[in-house]
Amino acid sequence: MTKIRRIFPGGNTASGFYSLHDNIISKDRNRLYIFKGMPGGGKSSLMRDLGERMISEGYDIEYHHCPSDPKSIDAIVIDKLKICLLDGTAPHTMDPTYPGLTDKIIDLAQFIDANILKNNKKEIIEAKANNKYAYRKAFNYFKAAKIILEEIAEDNRLKLDIEEVNKESKRFIEKIFSKEASQIVSNGFKERHLFSTAYTPHGFVDYTNTILEWVTDIHYINGDIGTGKSTLLNRILEEGRLRNYAIEIYHNSLIPEKIESVFIKELDTIITSNKHGEHFAKTKIDLNKFFDNSKINIEEYKMFNSLVDKGVKSLNGAKENHFILEKCYRPSVDFAGVTKVREEIFDEILSYIN
Repeated sequence: MTKIRRIFPGGNTASGFYSLHDNIISKDRNRLYIFKGMPGGGKSSLMRDLGERMISEGYDIEYHHCPSDPKSIDAIVIDKLKICLLDGTAPHTMDPTYPGLTDKIIDLAQFIDANILKNNKKEIIEAKANNKYAYRKAFNYFKAAKIILEEIAEDNRLKLDIEEVNKESKRFIEKIFSKEASQIVSNGFKERHLFSTAYTPHGFVDYTNTILEWVTDIHYINGDIGTGKSTLLNRILEEGRLRNYAIEIYHNSLIPEKIESVFIKELDTIITSNKHGEHFAKTKIDLNKFFDNSKINIEEYKMFNSLVDKGVKSLNGAKENHFILEKCYRPSVDFAGVTKVREEIFDEILSYIN
């Protein structure tokens, strides 16, 4: 069965826009196509179309979605062929590391008719400024939400039996690493950092299920804020590093310094605190067993959720401005030229099969 995974290579977080785009494809690659261009110029549609064609050819595909528009594609990876196509425009600007060797810039801006576009100059400049304002507001709300979350975590730790958590965590880690490791085919990463969730203009979007469904052993960590889920995941990550395993780390979409999932490839095992894990899990650990939730501060939880909601609402304003930009650019684009480039790239990708 063809494997399709959906991932976010960046996030709208309490630290602002957080890019993990360097983790999309490794240096050990055959081809990296970096698209430059404009909003509404066909980058996402081109990548989506080529991804669908390669699925039809029987290849597994990773779709890397845009956190500012989860329906849009920031990149696709054809892992078996070591080929990647990605959007190299702001806010995740990327340039070739090995130009002329494996990396190639595809400039779709060459298909803009400047004479048509200049009629929309005022709207474009205004939408760009409004877009910047909307993101600033969203990130400030998320930053405030992080502060409240940290306060909740500190309060909750006082109600936690740390000694029992440590005992349970030790047993849990021993169980995970008791499994015999197997050989894997390397994708060039010893450690790969990504997001499986994102805060978007459409709200919270979660693609974790598309990662979990391809893994044999899934372990789920349940627990309230401050009960030690991320700490336990960090311990598992450190043990995996000591054993020199290849690992994928999926970060928290609000606070990227925190970990939400650890996928250990040699063990074909993922440990996650994401709610999807509860459905897929082979085993579960419940840290709430050691937590007295009878005196939690409900008002702080409400405040946290309210700030996150305000951040998402501000992202929606950014989406509206991006839509204006796409609307301004689209009439000036020669899509026949974009289509020609797409077909040339498809032929080149097929040449790597043999």
